[in-house]
Amino acid sequence: MKFQRGSQFHPAKDYYKIAGIILLIGCLQFLLAVTLAETQFPGYSTAKNTLSDLGGALPAVEPSATIFNLSVILLGILCLSAVYLILKSGGCRLFSSCLALSALGAVGVGIFPGYSGGTHVLFAMMTFIFGSLAVIFSYRLGLNIPMVIVSLGTGLIALLTILSIFIGGDGTTNPLVAFLGVGGTERFIVYPILFYLTALGGYLTSRGKDWVRIRFTDGYF
Repeated sequence: MKFQRGSQFHPAKDYYKIAGIILLIGCLQFLLAVTLAETQFPGYSTAKNTLSDLGGALPAVEPSATIFNLSVILLGILCLSAVYLILKSGGCRLFSSCLALSALGAVGVGIFPGYSGGTHVLFAMMTFIFGSLAVIFSYRLGLNIPMVIVSLGTGLIALLTILSIFIGGDGTTNPLVAFLGVGGTERFIVYPILFYLTALGGYLTSRGKDWVRIRFTDGYF
C-alpha cells in the first residue's frame, strides 16, 4: 500500500482558497460568540470558569448557553467542510485527519454540554489533542518557513498545556492551574489552536493558487 506523503497538487481541483475562507469564518464566529456569551453570563471569570461553563452550567444561563453551543457546533461543521476541500485539493491526509477528529470533537462538545459529564470531557479532550496535532502537522501542507515556525510554536503551547493537565491534574496541585486558574489554563490550549487556524485560513485564502506550485517546484525543506 502506498501512503501519500505531504500534499499533492491537483490544478483542476484547487479549493484551498474556499477552504481558507471557511476556516476564517469558523474561527472568527466562534471567538466572537465566546466573547458575547461571556458578557451574558453574570459573574463569569476567565480564570475560574472554563469555556464549557458558558454552555454547560446548571441551571443553564441563557442566552449564553445557546450562543456557545450553537457556535461550537458551527465551528466543527465548518472545519469539517474545510477538511473536505483540502483533501479534494490533494492536501495532506495526516493534517486533515487530525483536524477532522478535532472538528468532530467540537460538534460533540456542543451537543453534549458540560453537565453531560464524561461524554463532554471525552469530546473536549478529543478536540484539544487532535487540534494541537493538526496545528503541528499543518507544515505538511507545504507552508512557508514563517508559518511553519508559528505552527510549531502554537501547537506545542497547546500540547504542553494538555500534558501538564494529564501529569498534574486540573486542580491547584498543578502549578500552571494554580497560576492561571482552570479557565486560563484551558484558554492556553484553545486559543493558540484557534488563532493559528485563523492565520492558516488567511494564508490559504491569499495564496491558494500560487504557494502549492512553488512548494512542489522547490521541494520540501
